[in-house]
Amino acid sequence: MAAKQISKKKHLEEEQVKLKSIDKQPIHEEYEYVTIPPDGGFGWVVAIAAMLCNLVCDGTLFAFGTMKLHLQKHFQCSDMLILMVGSVPCGVYLLVGPIVSGLANRYGCRPIIIIGSIGASACMVLSTLSPNVWAMMIIYGVFGGIFFGMVYLPSVVMVSFYFDKKRPIANGIVTAGTGIGALSFGPLADFLMGKLGWKTGMLIFAGIMLTCILFGAIMKPLQPTRVPIKKDIELETSVNSQYKKGQHTPSSAVYREKAGETNVPLLPPGDESARISNPATVPGSNNGSSEIPAVTTVGMISSPLDQSQRNRTTSISSHTSVDSNGNRVGVSNPEDASRPLYKKDALFMGSKQQLHMSHTSLNKTNPYMSSVTNIPAATTEEKKKESAVQAFANILGAMTDLSILKNKQMLLICIGNIFSMLGYYLPIMCLISFATEDMGVNQTTASFLLTIFGFCNTIGRFAGGPIAMLPHLSALRVHNALLFTAGILTVLAAYAYNFTTCALYAGLMGFAIAPHMSLMPNIICDSVGLDRFTTAFGVLFLFRGVTSIIGPPAAGFLKDYTRKYDLAFAIGGAMIVIASFFHFCIVCVPTDREVETNEKQEEIRQKNKLDV
Repeated sequence: MAAKQISKKKHLEEEQVKLKSIDKQPIHEEYEYVTIPPDGGFGWVVAIAAMLCNLVCDGTLFAFGTMKLHLQKHFQCSDMLILMVGSVPCGVYLLVGPIVSGLANRYGCRPIIIIGSIGASACMVLSTLSPNVWAMMIIYGVFGGIFFGMVYLPSVVMVSFYFDKKRPIANGIVTAGTGIGALSFGPLADFLMGKLGWKTGMLIFAGIMLTCILFGAIMKPLQPTRVPIKKDIELETSVNSQYKKGQHTPSSAVYREKAGETNVPLLPPGDESARISNPATVPGSNNGSSEIPAVTTVGMISSPLDQSQRNRTTSISSHTSVDSNGNRVGVSNPEDASRPLYKKDALFMGSKQQLHMSHTSLNKTNPYMSSVTNIPAATTEEKKKESAVQAFANILGAMTDLSILKNKQMLLICIGNIFSMLGYYLPIMCLISFATEDMGVNQTTASFLLTIFGFCNTIGRFAGGPIAMLPHLSALRVHNALLFTAGILTVLAAYAYNFTTCALYAGLMGFAIAPHMSLMPNIICDSVGLDRFTTAFGVLFLFRGVTSIIGPPAAGFLKDYTRKYDLAFAIGGAMIVIASFFHFCIVCVPTDREVETNEKQEEIRQKNKLDV
């Protein structure tokens, strides 16, 4: 009897060893690809290159206020027509934002920047051959604006791709390029065109534009990292205890993943060959649409005495493609991982800390998610080609989705920007002419008004974020107060009477209008969330682009009609004031999240009443 018990015990030990050997089989590995922002290193070189792109691109466009005086003498045209030559490229390079974003996502930012710089330079060269103002409006305005947009937007996106935690600092460097360009290119344009003629000056600016080829070549895309997803199989202790008692395990078991607590049932007894692949929703996703394949495994049904089912628990030993919030950031196709516009925060240029503070006060959650959008897995060459086509179509469709205007706060922002952009370019394109023609200021001296404007505008862009983080302040409050101030200042500019008063207006206006650009990303993100930020920003580009084209020519029309610029500044300032009132109304409209929360709370109250 004792020998029989010893034999049975030995047999049990042998079977347990067999079970353990099965679990010690080679670990099944799955791979995905993720791009990790270095937050420094070569990223600072990219940031400086993007800053220089902005310096050349925006500096050339903002210098038109000085160029206008020389061009108008040559073409002998009205203020309305010559200002349209300068306003069309400013509007077009915003209007093509969704298309350029799609191209950058399809082909990469670097080739788009290089093509854009070559095209913009060529348009500037060809514009010197324009027989009339209408030809220049098409060559320099329409086609030049398209290529300017191909330089501007991808350079900003590349900085966002290289930086995460230090993104506000990097984007501050990039933003400085706009201000430096505004303060330096105005006097430069006056000097070159005054000494050498407008055609030679334009050719020199075309040569400067070609330097963006070098800056774009520096912006090499981030290479995706191959990340293994290891599944370590461990035998539950309950299996042995249940087997010793001669019991079968339950007919179903659970796979638990640390990244998502994904439940996958084992195969039913008797099916030894089938495999299970259960799509599991990635936790932390806003819309729950991002899906990853769960572990695919063969149902092991063999047991020591009767083909009994076993209970397993799997855990992810290394899953670096899940961020601190549990959001999936990896994709199966390495090409998709390198597409910058698939990042939900690719166009977000604000302070993440500030965004967290503002959202926390509303939703008690951290809305910042750097995960990619829902990208279908591309496993075959044919699917990879389809994925490349979709890379363009997805972003273009997302950035032109007008359904975002169902969000009442976003609708108010867009309407407000329609009015604000009617007056935004007034000091940039009309202030020098206002000083020289209405006040008799020397043209060389007047060109430095843009220098004053650009210097103070740069300070305002840097200062807006820190000011908004002060106690009892927010991005929206700071933006609205300074936008209202900018409108009042522009109205009062109609009463300027000498260079000193014009310079005072240029400095104060440059500082006050700066948050309208630097803090707008935070305001939009607070309204629609980071998940739909790309859509909201793309739609805003469309609204801003249309009114940017209309604003300066309208001011020129008023000048042609009244022979002075004072009425143009008064009306332009009034438009900015009206824009501030639309932005003030944002706080009176609940966000979509607040509406959803209120509806859920009301449902709970109604249910509680019924239960009582």
